[in-house]
Amino acid sequence: MRALGLIKRLWRDRDGVSAVEAAIGLPILLTLLIGVLEISYLIFLSVSLENAVLRASRFGITGGAEEGVTREELVRSIIAEQTFGQVDMNEIEIETLVYEQFGDIGEAEPYTDENGSGNYESGEPFSDVNGNGVWDDDMAVAGLGDAGDIVLYRVRYAAPSLSGVMNWATRRINISATVAVRNEPF
Repeated sequence: MRALGLIKRLWRDRDGVSAVEAAIGLPILLTLLIGVLEISYLIFLSVSLENAVLRASRFGITGGAEEGVTREELVRSIIAEQTFGQVDMNEIEIETLVYEQFGDIGEAEPYTDENGSGNYESGEPFSDVNGNGVWDDDMAVAGLGDAGDIVLYRVRYAAPSLSGVMNWATRRINISATVAVRNEPF
């Protein structure tokens, strides 16, 4: 009977309730807050990377370059500037591919499927569009192209966690941005 009385008294006692509620609620609140900050940071990185690629492609279509600096170096510096120092330029992957027309983007070099397999097999005849002497599953040539060429700008970045809290789940989140433009006459 004494135990029942003790339980009833503890049940009605309100001392320390705030501490218990805080102990339960604070970790949830902090997790939500850190999650919002992490997602906001990744959205910021994604948007700034998109903007950087668009800005770099706008420069690239003009064919201009400063004396002593290559077009590739200028594209890289534009991306670094437009991402506000939030992107590690040693970790970013910048790829520029040149095509003759927009319809060629991502297309394999044409080949004759002699054995009917539906895939290119070594030894089958093919058109060497990019001139490298081997069949490729993408007919592009690396570079920034010449006047009138189609250039695909593709940037990939493995973004680190802002707070480090999510490192247990994934070390980095892959962010990418792509734009295709036609170079102006220059």
